[in-house]
Amino acid sequence: MVGCKKEAFEGMVLPPPSPQPFNQNHSKAKDLQAILDEFTAKGLPGAVVAIKDKDGVWEGTSGLAKIETGTKLTPGFVHAGGSITKIYAAAAIMKLQELNKLQLDKSITHYLPANVASRITSADSITVRMLLNHTSGIRDYIDNTTFRMHWFNNLSQRWTAEEALSYAYGQPLLFRPGSSFSYSNNNYMLLSLIITQVTGQEEAAWMKDHIFDPFQLSRTYYKIQPSYLEGLSMPNYYLDRYGDGRLQNVTLPTKVEIYSELGDGGLVATAIDFVNFMDALVNGQLISTASYNEMKKAYFNDYGLGIDIYKFLDKPQYGHSGAVFGGASLLLYFEEQETVVFIASNTDGALVGGKTLMLYHEMKNKISEYIASQTKPK
Repeated sequence: MVGCKKEAFEGMVLPPPSPQPFNQNHSKAKDLQAILDEFTAKGLPGAVVAIKDKDGVWEGTSGLAKIETGTKLTPGFVHAGGSITKIYAAAAIMKLQELNKLQLDKSITHYLPANVASRITSADSITVRMLLNHTSGIRDYIDNTTFRMHWFNNLSQRWTAEEALSYAYGQPLLFRPGSSFSYSNNNYMLLSLIITQVTGQEEAAWMKDHIFDPFQLSRTYYKIQPSYLEGLSMPNYYLDRYGDGRLQNVTLPTKVEIYSELGDGGLVATAIDFVNFMDALVNGQLISTASYNEMKKAYFNDYGLGIDIYKFLDKPQYGHSGAVFGGASLLLYFEEQETVVFIASNTDGALVGGKTLMLYHEMKNKISEYIASQTKPK
């Protein structure tokens, strides 16, 4: 195991409750477990995969939830979704369209609070659909140099949606709305505000009532309480700060990021809850098949409505990746194989390059290509 620089950013690791039931004899368990073990042996601190297919659900883990204490990562831990949250937000918007609460091709000025819409440049030319597929031209707060400097110099300080959106307020759009693509987390912060505005409920409360509870996602957690991460069994998170495999514990700033995000991130769940959610989405249970087909339709950059289109082994897969300060994840539906997979590691996913980032992507790709190589169920 690579060395870990001990810092004040560590967090306590609570043992998970009883793991959710899964098929111990799943046909792919041995192969997937071998891949996890291969990459934790190479240097990933911890790794998890969950799968749902014709053989049922299975969860596998490898490595450590906390390096400093040697605490093992086991089934039942809660993992950061990062931008996987965008699938949930997009599904909520599609559900609200089905309930005639909004229309995708209407201007966001119909659905945002007036004091927000009035500060977005050319808001009357931006539709809900453009927020969903990142064709609005609205600038991303995370890409803003001033925001990043403030964030990295104040890692224990949360930010608000208002502060994040301030980096877009009054700013020129990157392009004419609908004419190009630029990934922006502010698009999904605005979608969160739209959900609240049209339902009269905070986005998280609406999701609990209409998504989490109806589909028994009892180990999915998102914004219901200000300190909703406290008391959860989450691993510690690590940053390959120098790009050489020496890991720094960044659990505190990772949780600060999760607390701060809204619509663009902030959701955490067990691996099994993630695959159960995606299974309900793609099989016409959560929203209609027509709405899901609209979500997976590619616009620019192989991106649909809150869904990225992947092509492992030149076959279609649909889902979203996620990254937090000290973690990486992927939730993916393999359409030909009728299989949902969740993959995660408690190490940095995007902010810093280096050894562990490359190891995560190698593991993710190896698992995805393995699933894509399977024959279509009969």
